[in-house]
Amino acid sequence: MKVRITDSPKEAADFAKRNIPYIVILNDWNRDKAFPGGAYCVEDAKDIDDVYLDRVYRRFKGIPWDITETARLKIREITVGDVPRLYELYADESVTRYMEPLFPEQEKELEYTRAYIKNVYEFYGYGMWVIVLKESGEVIGRVGLESKEGMDGLELGFMLGVQYQHLGYAREACGAVLAYAGRELGAERFYALVNRENTASIRLCERLGFKMNTCSDTGMVIMYNMVHD
Repeated sequence: MKVRITDSPKEAADFAKRNIPYIVILNDWNRDKAFPGGAYCVEDAKDIDDVYLDRVYRRFKGIPWDITETARLKIREITVGDVPRLYELYADESVTRYMEPLFPEQEKELEYTRAYIKNVYEFYGYGMWVIVLKESGEVIGRVGLESKEGMDGLELGFMLGVQYQHLGYAREACGAVLAYAGRELGAERFYALVNRENTASIRLCERLGFKMNTCSDTGMVIMYNMVHD
């Protein structure tokens, strides 16, 4: 893995043109200079560690980030190659009873996924990810965090294929994501929007430390978790 480090706008522009991974170190003389859009910038070279270098390289090369892991699971960014598997997981009607389904046409879902990777992952650095069984490498669901206008905190979302439910995977994945968000994103407030009839998800949120805050006239409840330990 090779990531260039520079404080020169000219060098940065050349690296961007040639799709060479690079990081810009900002200082007094270059702060008012124009750097390529989407450049990774740091104030201090001490902020560049192995994890940061790996993520910059992966983003430039279109390789998904590994987000976090547990004893049984790995959480990583979605790829367009995961889309067919998601259709398999969403095929059971019980999965979409309380959530929006995928697009009926797989090509539209592929387009949406490409745009999501570009516009959400690259802008926020987080979003909805996939849950992978370490033992088999099989994608079994989704979990992640999203920021929505008008809401206080990050929204926790999760989904598991039917055959993987009631095995502790959801709690394991959600707990790991909440811990990651507190540790790496500095997030302190989370919420989950759950259909009031979805008692299984409500119980899961309660086990994760969420408390019911609001019942809306749309059949949904809002549950908040102030600070996750």
